[in-house]
Amino acid sequence: MQRSIFVERALGFSARFFLLVVCASIAARAAEPSVAKAKVEEPVLQELMGGCSLKCGFSWSVELQATAGQKSVTVEVLNDENAETAWRAPAGSSGVGARFKLVFPKKLRPEMEGETPLYGLDLINGDWKTDEQWKARGRVKRARLYYNDRPFRDVVFADSRRWQRLTFPDFMVRSGDSMTLEILEVYAGNKHAGAAITEIVLQGAH
Repeated sequence: MQRSIFVERALGFSARFFLLVVCASIAARAAEPSVAKAKVEEPVLQELMGGCSLKCGFSWSVELQATAGQKSVTVEVLNDENAETAWRAPAGSSGVGARFKLVFPKKLRPEMEGETPLYGLDLINGDWKTDEQWKARGRVKRARLYYNDRPFRDVVFADSRRWQRLTFPDFMVRSGDSMTLEILEVYAGNKHAGAAITEIVLQGAH
């Protein structure tokens, strides 16, 4: 009798443990952001840089987030409407793990509060200025997007010198909101392992 009770208890514990493992696995998968491929679009032309975007609603800036022993720094070249400037990963670094925070105003105008949609991101991958420079340095292969520090999409970028575009359901921007792009994987260049990004454009406001 005692042995039978022991076996039943052991089987009950095993079943509960199995269910816990299954539930944890399902929850972990559910927490992972969905994956999307950026669409390769039109060629980049320096004379056509700028135009309608989220900047029509308000200005925003890019900060490279702090790492061990360093401080967050503003990266003006990533939204300067210039295809001949680029952020480049530091020497000896691939760029994997770099997090770019796209910072919105701390206080929006009252009529824009919660009424300004953000629905897309355009990117020029690599160091675009010349074909030689683009091939020499790495490019972003996969990145994770966060809104207000919560992950919502993993993006796979093509190894292309053209504009790349991602759309997503509207975020209605509020004061102090932010979006973050974290590099997860890179295409290596033929001279430098480190990735480069020429420009980030956020689409919205209209």
